[in-house]
Amino acid sequence: MKKIDMKKALVATAAVILFLMPEARAADYPSNWSLDLKGGITSGFFTFNSKITPQTGIQVRYSMNPVVSFYGDMAFGQFRSQDSMQDTNGFSNDYFAVGLGTRMNILRMLTGLNSVTESFGIYASTGIGLMRGDVSVSDVAVPGYSSRNAPVNAMVYRISTGAMYRISRRIDIFAQAEFNHSGSDLLDGYQRLDGRSTGRFTGGDSFVNASGGISIKFGRSQVRHADWQQSDHRTDPLASSLQSDISRLEAELEKQERSHEQLTQRLQSLNQTINEFSYLINTAHKEEFKLYDTQLLSLQNRMDLLQSDVNDIAEQVETTRVEPDDYRFFVVAAVYRNMENAERGLRGVRAAGFDQATIQQDRRRNYYLIAYSGHTTREAALEEMRRIRAEVNPESWVYVQ
Repeated sequence: MKKIDMKKALVATAAVILFLMPEARAADYPSNWSLDLKGGITSGFFTFNSKITPQTGIQVRYSMNPVVSFYGDMAFGQFRSQDSMQDTNGFSNDYFAVGLGTRMNILRMLTGLNSVTESFGIYASTGIGLMRGDVSVSDVAVPGYSSRNAPVNAMVYRISTGAMYRISRRIDIFAQAEFNHSGSDLLDGYQRLDGRSTGRFTGGDSFVNASGGISIKFGRSQVRHADWQQSDHRTDPLASSLQSDISRLEAELEKQERSHEQLTQRLQSLNQTINEFSYLINTAHKEEFKLYDTQLLSLQNRMDLLQSDVNDIAEQVETTRVEPDDYRFFVVAAVYRNMENAERGLRGVRAAGFDQATIQQDRRRNYYLIAYSGHTTREAALEEMRRIRAEVNPESWVYVQ
């Protein structure tokens, strides 16, 4: 029978496990699955004590909560006799084992959630498995035993204990020791003729292994794995979720309060700096400010006097009347009902460049007309009106007095 290629078998097993886990291949991974890769040493208690040899394995685990998880695993290794017996029996057994079991986080179960169990766990597990061994022994007869060269299929019962430590949300490390007992008496290739056990217990062979490894967590990176969820395993899941949200909000509120305190302190410091700066300005330039106030007051008085002079001139202009008796035809700019409006209109027309503009009163209709110009003949007035209409005011017309 061919020897088992353990490396190829391990790779093939991992590929099959990942293929059979739709949750592991999905884009939105669950937060309960993990893949444990382990390696260590093993030694058997048979007719003789076997040599310490390497063992490798892979384990897929589903965690219901931080305490209880279920697993399925595969392991590869080899038993060999110790050097002192190698020349005598030439024993070796290349084996492959699969199994199922349950693991309990004893520390979390006993103490609940605390600062230690947030990152550290001590667990115990138990399970059963099937072993396929490729036993090879020499044909040298051993007194009291019959020699066998044949494959061995055996049921294996196992118990183990170990410790795990959380590195990150994705990675754990662990170390464990495992004791295995088989109902078969043929793991070493020999069976006693008297039917007595050749191992540590009646009815079969036993072996132990010590291993360590890495646990890779599946799931979204922002979601904690069930092994390390932030809730006590004895609480209701919904209550745990709400408590987690409350804790997160409390932490955020505390952070906001610290930020508010820091901002308040900065504002107080800034206000103090502004007050000090204002005091320095007031004391350093007090006399200069007084001088500015005096100059401004003087300037205001001068402006008041100037405004008074302007008002006097305006009154003189408003009272000015130009009413030549020789003119009967006037080119009209606008018509007003009262004199005040007419006088304001006159100032506007004169400002537009018609210095000879006058106010004419239509006594019959009680109107006040502002005339661009006055003329002695109708023809002159019409000619001026056409020019003004073309250049200044298309609404102008000729008034005959």
